[in-house]
Order: sequence, then C-alpha cells, then structure tokens
Amino acid sequence: MAKPSTETTFDSRRVSRRHFLGAAAGGAAGLTGILAAGRAPATAQAKELTFLTVASFVPATDTELKRQLDEWGAKNKVKVRLDIIAHLQLQTKKAAEVQSRSGHDLTALGPGLGDADLYFDYLADLNDVATDVAPKNGGWLNPNDYLIRGKWKLLPWWMPPFPMAVRTDLLEQIGEKNPDTWEDWLRIGKKGKAIGHPFGTALGHSADANVTLLSIMWSYGASYIAKDGKTITINSKETRQVLEFVKRLYTEAMDPEVLAWDDASNNRCLNAGKCIGIHNPISAYESAKKDKVLVPGTQKEVAEVIDHLNTPRGPVDRKATTGYWCVGVWNFSKNQDLAKDFLRYHFQPDNLSKWVEAGRGFNMPFLANLTKHAVYKSDKQYRFIPEVAKVSVPPSWPGPTTAASQQVLDLYLIPDMFAQYATGKMNADQAIAWAEKEMQEIYAGRKKRP
Repeated sequence: MAKPSTETTFDSRRVSRRHFLGAAAGGAAGLTGILAAGRAPATAQAKELTFLTVASFVPATDTELKRQLDEWGAKNKVKVRLDIIAHLQLQTKKAAEVQSRSGHDLTALGPGLGDADLYFDYLADLNDVATDVAPKNGGWLNPNDYLIRGKWKLLPWWMPPFPMAVRTDLLEQIGEKNPDTWEDWLRIGKKGKAIGHPFGTALGHSADANVTLLSIMWSYGASYIAKDGKTITINSKETRQVLEFVKRLYTEAMDPEVLAWDDASNNRCLNAGKCIGIHNPISAYESAKKDKVLVPGTQKEVAEVIDHLNTPRGPVDRKATTGYWCVGVWNFSKNQDLAKDFLRYHFQPDNLSKWVEAGRGFNMPFLANLTKHAVYKSDKQYRFIPEVAKVSVPPSWPGPTTAASQQVLDLYLIPDMFAQYATGKMNADQAIAWAEKEMQEIYAGRKKRP
C-alpha cells in the first residue's frame, strides 16, 4: 500500500464511507449561561467551527454526529462544518495543517494515541473538558492510558472492540464448536481452508493487521516495548514462538491474498461467503444485515449464520487492542473555546447515548456508563463487545503512548516482521533483528515517520 506523502493535501469535503470514524467537533467553553438563555454573543455570530474526522464503517454514526453539530450550531448561532475523509488520508492532512498552522479547529487523532505526543506542542490542553465530562458518564476507563506527558492533550472518543466473527453453518459442517483460543482458530481455519473457506486476517499494511498481530503477540507473552517505554523487547523466545504460530496460521489456514488486504478486505471475505471467520469489529455483520447479503447459492442471509465470540485467548493471556480514536483541538485555532463547548455538548450523556445507538455497538466510548449501554443487549451479536473492551489495551502496551509507539504502527513494523517470516523471505532471527533495528532507530529518534 502506498504511503501518503506529507506534501499532499486532500479535498476535505470528499466523503469516504469505507472505514472507521474518528474525531469530534467544536464548541464554546464559556457559553453555559448562553446555552441556557438560547442565544449567542455577537462575537460568535460570524464564526465558523470546523472539524475533521474520518468516515465511519457504520455511516449512521456520522449522520448522528452531524445532526448534533448542526443542532449545537443552530442553538448558538455558529456556522459549523463537518469534513469527513478516508482514514488513510488523516496523517497527511494533520501534518499539513500543523505545517501551515491553519485548517480545522478540531481534528481526529488516531488510530493510536501517539498523535498527541507527536503534535504535543500544537494541541490545546483539554484537562478542563476531560474533568467536566467524566463524572457525568461514570468516569473514564483507565484514565492514565490517555495522559500524554501527564496532560490531557486529547479526549479519548471511541474504540471499535475486536471480537471474532464466525460462520456457524461452516463450523457445523466441519464438526467444530465455538473456538476460544488462537490454537482453536488455527485448527478451524485449517479445516475451513480445506473446504474453500479459510480464516481471514490481514498481514499487510493495514490497521487491522496491527491490531490482530499485536493481540496475538500479547496473548503469547510477547511484546515489542517494555513498561519503561525505552527498552525494545521484540527479541525474545516469546516472539519466536508467536512467529511460528502466525506462520502456521498463514500457510495452513489462510490464503496468500491476506498480504495485500486493506481494512475492508476481511469484511468483504466474510460477507462474500468465503471466510469461515475474521477478527474484526461488528461492522462486517452490520453491513451484511443492512444489505441483506445472501450466502452464495442459497436464499439464507449471511447475517443469520454469523456469530460473534470473545477475542481469543493465548497460552499466556487474553488481550487485545484496537483503534484508539480521539479528538484534539489545535492550539492555533481561533475558536478553541467554541471547540471545547461543542465537545461538552457532544459528551453529554444523552447525546453520547444517541451516538452509540446509531453505531449499533461499533463505536464504544472510553467511559464507564457507556459500556453498559442498552445497545449491547439489543442483539446477541453484541454480547461480547464489553468483554473485549475490558481486555483491550493501547497499542503501545505495556509501554506508554509516545510519538515513537505511534510510528511503529504507522510504519507497519509488526505486520512486516510477521509477513517476512511467514512468506520465507527471512528466517526468524533475521525478521526479529530487522524489526529490532527499526524500532531502536525510531525510539532513539533517528527514524522519522513517512
């Protein structure tokens, strides 16, 4: 996959509906009394509040976000604009805005937390907003995870937990029951591949590949960075063990096409009736249900034969990660107070509840009360989403979130290490040594993101 150049700019009014959501919008921090009175100050009359986000895999969340932004703007007589772009364009767009010190007032940050470290000097402090909205929503989940250099340089917004989606009819066909471990999935994927229905997870340059491979690593006791955020730990016997497992998963249970998959490919594989299972948020199921996709050669809907299970357990732990989508306010914005006020508005319990409902469980906020939202009991397919969220950790785990940890994601070092070994391009020692050298250069500040 070609990496976007930081010299390229994009038309922020073009909307892509292929992928994750990821930002918020803006408002006026000191307008509490004005909101109650239903009028805005003269200084706000001619202002325009803008924010940049990425397209949701469940488009109804974008619709609900726009409705709330429009509603807030109408109440406060502030012109508003929501710009939605494909998530792969986000890094380039943010870099361009920082370079020019102009652009949107609010911006999506993610899919990791490291953007807030990378752009630390250009983001407004959001401690006041974070402190205001947390008590109303039951408090932040693991609040220390989101502090960057001890400060609230972002608001954690939502994550899409990664359960396993499995074809129940194919499980029955091969004489298997619901799998629970990664070894179970290897066995089931091998049987599925033998009848033309392989297991599917990306091994290329995609967010899904980062998520799944990190989840497998931790479940086997491997990691790439120590808790101190300095010591590279990729060169270990645990990494060698997990390399062997993933190579078997690739060669015995998957098709070679996974090396070129993007973040929509596993969804397409499941909904086309090919994949026996995928590690993915519930977006594939939602799209299959919405579009009434049929199992090939039958009149049965794919959604009727999909079940979602907990993220798999490994020999050491059950642990996962996901995209940590957050929102920040540029400190060069002239509308910082308005931006903060909209965030307070959007993070009101009723508004967040409507937004989560629109997402049908795809977008889980990092707030305790929202993990108990009624949507997770509205469909048996959502039952494991809160359970997966409980074992989800930031992609930098067990180390802190930094610009370096974000760069490890952005450069797809973990997927490349696994792919080089799985395809035989490198032996285990070579693949690990390559990844170790790349990571050491990143953490020493000698290697910059593309």
